[in-house]
Amino acid sequence: MSDYLPKEIIIEILLKLPVKSLIRFTVVCKSWRSIITNSEFIFSHLSNGASKEDNTLFLRRYMKDRAEHYTLLKDVENQTLGLQSSLELEFPFKSLIGYFRIVATAKGLVCLYDEFFASPTQSIILWNPCIRKHIVLPTPTIKSGTSDCVVLGFGATSCNIKVVRFVYSKTKDFTCKVPAEVEIYSLSSGTWQRVHFDDSYIIKEFMWSQAFIKDTVHWLAYDSVEDSRQSNGFYSFIASLHVDDEVFGKILLPDNLSRVCERYLSITVVGESLGVIKYDDSGSCVWVMKQYGVMKSWTKLYNIDFVGGIDNVVGFRKNGEVLLASPGDELVTYNPETALTKDIGIYGNARSFYIDKFMESLVLLTGQDVVADKQLLPAGSHTSRRQKHQRRSKTTRRAV
Repeated sequence: MSDYLPKEIIIEILLKLPVKSLIRFTVVCKSWRSIITNSEFIFSHLSNGASKEDNTLFLRRYMKDRAEHYTLLKDVENQTLGLQSSLELEFPFKSLIGYFRIVATAKGLVCLYDEFFASPTQSIILWNPCIRKHIVLPTPTIKSGTSDCVVLGFGATSCNIKVVRFVYSKTKDFTCKVPAEVEIYSLSSGTWQRVHFDDSYIIKEFMWSQAFIKDTVHWLAYDSVEDSRQSNGFYSFIASLHVDDEVFGKILLPDNLSRVCERYLSITVVGESLGVIKYDDSGSCVWVMKQYGVMKSWTKLYNIDFVGGIDNVVGFRKNGEVLLASPGDELVTYNPETALTKDIGIYGNARSFYIDKFMESLVLLTGQDVVADKQLLPAGSHTSRRQKHQRRSKTTRRAV
């Protein structure tokens, strides 16, 4: 076909195909492989919509043996979520502490952080599980000590893929020094670049999480305030970073949330809206910003009573159901309209559950092949001859 059709027509056809088909076509002929592995084609494929989110959820959990399990679940609106229509992913990495922190998923990539405090490397990985490719980010330029607080953010648009890193040094009384030192890694350049940052706020420590929406990474943060209404002298809000422009911003919370200590808040995405979950002794309540960037549009959707030992909110289905971690180390669905929960047969440590929307993509197609049980070191780290020999002796899997 390539002998009779212009290259432009071939590209237009290939852009409409799913990732699985394109991977197969890379071995058809050299000209097709050249097109499909070209970075311009990969990002065009992202923006073209062929790699759209197709009702897929990315699930992480670990069992009593501490083994990490990664699964893609089909989230069909009128069907019960479960493992019966799932795809188990081979997880080829080994963490120094037993399991990785998932920073976020975006554009078919999973950002993993091996948060081992005694290690100076603390590997950061970008992994595309569908094509079995990954890269280990180079060693950051900002050094961090074992007592310092490090916060990451990950975002991907149709133009840029970036990881941002905040480092808060600790004082003798273990409080964070402000402002933080900040650097951003860009996949296109393959390097970390320090950026100017002079805000005095502190992003939620230790149990930090993020929400990625509108091409922007969001975190919960707090700052001091001279306001008699704030008994603790601090107020909570949302800090943000636009991935393309690298512009930092703030989104204010309503009084019901801003006066709450950030430790009792969690940031998320509910449907297509930015959301915040407030926790208390009896349960939680879910808030959404119905119109992005408009403070007056913050709306409380519903309360969730944590009866029977329900632990925390894990995520949300497309049909509006909430995914909760139960005391029996099981993931259950919760219907906000009926307030009823339902077992779905997915088990794991209650604190290990992670769920987010997922899409297939070709990003990292020219990256490294995944190697099973690989002990990861950042690019540029010292590797002994013995380690190199051991790596060569392992079987490298194809990215198909």
